[in-house]
Amino acid sequence: MLKFTIRIFVVAAIAYIAASQLVNRSLGYLLESISADLSYQAVRGQMYALHKELDPVEPESRAAFIRDSLRPHYGLELRLLTPERVDATDQERRDLATRGFIMRDEYNTYLAPLPGNPPQWLEMRLPDEPALEKWITWGAWLALSMVLAVVLLLLWALPVWRDLDALRNATLRMGQGDLGVRVRLSHFSGIRHVGESFNQMAERIAALVDNQRSMTNAVSHELRTPLARLSFEVDMLGQAQFQSRRAHILQDMRADIGELEAMVDELLVYARLERPTDDIVKQETVDVRDWLGEALAQVAHQADARGVRCHVREGLPAHVQLHPRYMSRALLNLVQNAVRYASGRIEISLRSCPVGGYELIVDDDGPGVAPADRERIFEPFIRLDESRDRGTGGAGLGLAIVRRVALSHRGTIEVQHSPLGGARFVLRWLSTPAAD
Repeated sequence: MLKFTIRIFVVAAIAYIAASQLVNRSLGYLLESISADLSYQAVRGQMYALHKELDPVEPESRAAFIRDSLRPHYGLELRLLTPERVDATDQERRDLATRGFIMRDEYNTYLAPLPGNPPQWLEMRLPDEPALEKWITWGAWLALSMVLAVVLLLLWALPVWRDLDALRNATLRMGQGDLGVRVRLSHFSGIRHVGESFNQMAERIAALVDNQRSMTNAVSHELRTPLARLSFEVDMLGQAQFQSRRAHILQDMRADIGELEAMVDELLVYARLERPTDDIVKQETVDVRDWLGEALAQVAHQADARGVRCHVREGLPAHVQLHPRYMSRALLNLVQNAVRYASGRIEISLRSCPVGGYELIVDDDGPGVAPADRERIFEPFIRLDESRDRGTGGAGLGLAIVRRVALSHRGTIEVQHSPLGGARFVLRWLSTPAAD
């Protein structure tokens, strides 16, 4: 932090000196005409008096006259110059025509032509600035710089130092496993936005770790049941009294293996959706009837087995923008969920939203979802009691995947009461231009 403070001081000092010089030169440039007029008004009386004294004197006697009669009574440096040494510029000639004399050296030297032959010029130079005054000026600038440095240190560098130290300590604590640490900075802090970004990052990391922990616990719980059944069935195959049921036991084992494979597949999809990439949110234009028809074909056998009829309402748009793989998975999960709990009828509709995007609605005539449970059912491995329990099948990730798909499409998913008497799932998402 000491290096940081020194760097701040050096940068501030350089900036201060550069700014003062820039302001000084800029003001000198902008106020040049005013300064010239003030200088003219200040010395024109002395130039008049010197002309009055020197004009009657012969050119060859003026040097001695200046030395003996004028210089002792004037606090100025006076001397004679030839025209060649003056070498006036065009601007100086214009000033000479208007003012009667020339001003040089930032208005410290004044030149005026004298009458007579050979031509002569009078040079009048103001006294040089005393060395003590220069030291006083530099001392004043140094004192002002020190005051500025102290003010900068107290009002800016030290608060920034304190806030950065708090941010560093919070980072160290978070690295040691304290995911609940947050940075509390003043509303007037210069790095308050950095602290807010750190807090947002910490919130996200804590949520991800908590979600990962919950997922690990849930996965181990979910895998335990089919693995226990498989272990029991393997033991049964090794016992003689169960040899007559060998085919039935093998069929059950295949079913358990299929359940494990389905669960692993859903876990992989959910994990991929939990960390979206550009590929997930890239939307394409698809044919609506082909898209819906493919999902209904995959659940046709299950629907026939349960005596459920699937009906697609009229008024479908011809095409929609979506990610084909993941939105198809969301549609399939919604339809399978409806088939699983419907009593006999499912209705599916799709329409364009006035504000942009699309709205997919899946209705069933099953038992529905209680209002208190309408948010919980989208959490991983959540199964409701009564009709929506383990006996209905599924790994408990279907609706969680639907919510992740909706989020990856900048959309939402919600469950309502259906006009058919059961549950209505409404999936909305925003469309993006189709990829070229």
